[in-house]
Amino acid sequence: MSESQINEAIPAQTVRSRKRPGFAVWLAVAALGVAGWQFYTTQQQLDSMRQELARRLAEGSGAGKEQRAIAEQAILAARATDGKLALVEARVNESAGQYATLNGMYQELTKNRTDWLLSEIEHTLAIASQQLQLAGNVSAAVSALEMVDARLSKFDRPQLIAVKKAVATDLEKLKALPYLDTVGLTVKIDRLMLSVDAMPLVVDAHRLGGAQPGKPAQPPANAPWWERLSAEISGSLGELIHIRRMDKPEALLLSPEQAFFLRENLKMRLLDARLALMQRDGKTYAADIAAARSYVQRYFDRDAAATSQWLATLGELEGAPLDISLPDMSASLKAVRDAQGNSGE
Repeated sequence: MSESQINEAIPAQTVRSRKRPGFAVWLAVAALGVAGWQFYTTQQQLDSMRQELARRLAEGSGAGKEQRAIAEQAILAARATDGKLALVEARVNESAGQYATLNGMYQELTKNRTDWLLSEIEHTLAIASQQLQLAGNVSAAVSALEMVDARLSKFDRPQLIAVKKAVATDLEKLKALPYLDTVGLTVKIDRLMLSVDAMPLVVDAHRLGGAQPGKPAQPPANAPWWERLSAEISGSLGELIHIRRMDKPEALLLSPEQAFFLRENLKMRLLDARLALMQRDGKTYAADIAAARSYVQRYFDRDAAATSQWLATLGELEGAPLDISLPDMSASLKAVRDAQGNSGE
């Protein structure tokens, strides 16, 4: 390159270099303005954020105080609840102790009541068994067992189950026996004993009725004299002689003392029959009834109404079902005694 060209080129570069600093300044001012605006905006945002944060912190502080107040109230309520729970627990423990005491007292009372019941039942069954074996009183034994069964039905204790079964079994056995009206038969025997003295003997009927024959028919007043004489002689002979047939002449030979002992012997036979009825002794009962009938038919006037009624009543006593083996009540008594032993353990 020539010198002239070089000289021409240098001023052009100088001119460009002079123009560049002004543009850079403006560019720097613009950048500074943008930076300032950004700084201002940032400061505004930071201020707003600080205010929001302060507001939220204030709100959070108020909420925290409220929460602390609520927490304190909850703590107080929990403490009060704990106190109440402790009081309730103490009362529950006290009630549990009282319940245990009452339960023990109830068990003891129930046990004593069961013992009393078993003792009473044993006494009732023992008396009914004696009446059944000694007197043959089936109706009394049935009544006693029904009463015991009704008493037992009110209790549901396990130790009474065997007693209930035994009593029910004995009751069924007694009810299956043929019915015997012991009281009615006894009343009839007593009635016969009281009416023995009212029955006439054959000798009494002979003395009273046989010595007064009917008067023969009298002839008319206009009859001949021999007819009237014949009638008077026949009447006189009829008053002196009376003919009567007697199958058992020894009945006419009884003296008043013998008649008294005959009546007493008949009463003794009836009394023996009554005792045999009470004892369920069929053979003795039948023998006494047959002997009483024999006495009456042999020595008493069977044509009299009192004797006929007496024999009819005696016939109602014959054939009573006494030859029956009575069951005992040992099963019920054993069950009661076993229950008493179990309740005492």
